[in-house]
Amino acid sequence: MRMKRVTLQRPIEVEGLGLHSGKISKVVMLPSDGGDGIMIGAVKGQMPYPIGECDIFSPGRSTCVVLPSGHTIFTMEHLLAALYGMGVDDIIVLVDGDEIPIFDGSAGQWVKLLEEAGLREREGTEKTIYSVCSPLCVEDESGDAWVACLPCENLKVTYVISFDDVSIGTQTFVAEVTRTRFVEEIAPSRTFVRLKDVEELKKEGLARGGSLHNALVFGNDGLLNDTQMRFANECARHKALDLLGDLALVGLPLQAHVIGYKAGHRLHLRLVDRLRRLCKGGWS
Repeated sequence: MRMKRVTLQRPIEVEGLGLHSGKISKVVMLPSDGGDGIMIGAVKGQMPYPIGECDIFSPGRSTCVVLPSGHTIFTMEHLLAALYGMGVDDIIVLVDGDEIPIFDGSAGQWVKLLEEAGLREREGTEKTIYSVCSPLCVEDESGDAWVACLPCENLKVTYVISFDDVSIGTQTFVAEVTRTRFVEEIAPSRTFVRLKDVEELKKEGLARGGSLHNALVFGNDGLLNDTQMRFANECARHKALDLLGDLALVGLPLQAHVIGYKAGHRLHLRLVDRLRRLCKGGWS
């Protein structure tokens, strides 16, 4: 079935704290009828660029986008996951600052903002979806963590995590990604960290804005937050959320089954790099 391209009905403007920088930044999102996909730019007078043309890297706990102008924007994954999961094709995202706000550590606030602004189909347009024709896989040096991309009739994600910590343990999440399932089953899941890793993250200059208000923190005796888990496998769901946000960096929606096993942003982005090269080669 042919689907029309989707953009915003009204602009969005919001500000919030960055998880790793600890600084406030502002994000402005504008409707776009140019058919150029997700466009990223800085508010300070710089032109926006197609997300698929930006350099990408991960310091380990987030995904960062480097604009052709040289400006780097940190922690893009939750916003991009919301755009990807909600099926937004054309939008201009302008960032005043160096990091996307973290809110409660999920993509829920981004979904709420998109729903309040409204989405509209662009008349006379057709969504381009690229299908994976043969399996792809990237793995770490040990071979104990990997991400695979398999042919599939729709977009499906599977994620498996496994930690020695009893409070996290081994979790699995599987879903066909539709707008409804994304909003209800993936977007609300929050980022998580083990208490024993927090000090090391801060030594690396990360998690300066982290708190019990924007991340699930697990200690030796379980969850430290004064809250309930939203899902029994919330951590695995959040990894699937991160994966979708990273897949948005391909620049085109995919038709594939993407499987992550004990992976993270760095492996996600290696897969994205492979997919970008294939896209430029005209595969479908």
